[in-house]
Amino acid sequence: MKNDQVLTSAFQKFTMLFLLLLLPFSLYAKEKIVLGLTGTVLKDDLKNFMDWEKYLESKNSDFDIQIRFTKTYAEMNTLIKENKVDVAYICNSSYTKLDKDGTGKILAIPIFDGSDQYYSYIIAKKSSRFTSLSDFKDAIFAFTDPESNSGATAPSYYMINHNMDPKTFFKSYIYTYEHGESIKAVIDGFVDGASVDSIVYTRFTQKCPEQIEQLKIIQVLGPYTNSPIVARSSLPKKQFDMLQHAFATMHLDPYGKSILEKLSLDRFDLPSGQDFSNVAKMLEVIEQRQ
Repeated sequence: MKNDQVLTSAFQKFTMLFLLLLLPFSLYAKEKIVLGLTGTVLKDDLKNFMDWEKYLESKNSDFDIQIRFTKTYAEMNTLIKENKVDVAYICNSSYTKLDKDGTGKILAIPIFDGSDQYYSYIIAKKSSRFTSLSDFKDAIFAFTDPESNSGATAPSYYMINHNMDPKTFFKSYIYTYEHGESIKAVIDGFVDGASVDSIVYTRFTQKCPEQIEQLKIIQVLGPYTNSPIVARSSLPKKQFDMLQHAFATMHLDPYGKSILEKLSLDRFDLPSGQDFSNVAKMLEVIEQRQ
C-alpha cells in the first residue's frame, strides 16, 4: 500500500512538472486566422497574396495566417457562416447576402485608382461584330460565377430590364469561376464575349498587354462599390480590430505598400457607409425571375 502511495505521489509530481513545461508553449500559441480568396482576384497574383499573408503575420506575431481558396463565391459564403473562414476578399454581391443574414461585416474597402468603385465590363474580340450585350443573341457567352456582381448579376439585371432572358438569350453560356479565366476564354476564342470585373481587367492589361490588345470593351455597367474585405460577424473584436488596423495602415508600411503596388491597389480604407443598395436591388429582381 505504501509503495502505491509513493508511485501515485511520484506520478502526480511528474504530471505537474510536465504541465509546467508545456505552459510557456500554450501561452505563446498563435491564433489561426483563415484568409479566404475567391475569383475576385487573379490566380496569377498568388505570390503577392502569399506576401500578403506574411505581411499580416508581421503586424501581429500572435497571428498564424492561412490562405484558403474556394472555387465558388457561394462556397466562401458558406465557410464564413460556418466560422471556417475568418476574413475574406469577396464580391460585393456575396457581402450583400452575408449582411442580409447578419453573418458578415465589412473590415476594409480596397481603393483602386483613387476610387472605391468599379464596373462590369462586357468584352469581346476587337475583330468581332459585337458592340453591346444585345448583339450576343445566339452567341456563346462567359459569366464568371453565379454570385459575381460584375461577372453575372449586373449583366443579368441589365438583360432582364431590356427584355432579354439571360437563360435563353445566348446560344450557350458558361461559368469560368474566375475573371481572369473569362478574359482568357474570349482571347482564345472559346467564347464570343464575357462580363468581367473592371479592376481585374486592368490587372490583366498590366500583366499581359499583348494579349489584351486583342480585346475591346463594348459596354460598361455600373459603378458599384468595390468588392470588400469582410470578416465573419462572430470574429472576436480584438482580432477584428487588429486585422482592420493592419489593412488600413498597409500603405504606410514599406513592405505592405510594395504588395499593394503589385496588386495595383492604392490602399485599404475603413468602411464609411458605402452603398450596396443597388447590388441588393439587382439581386432581388433576378431572384424574383428565377
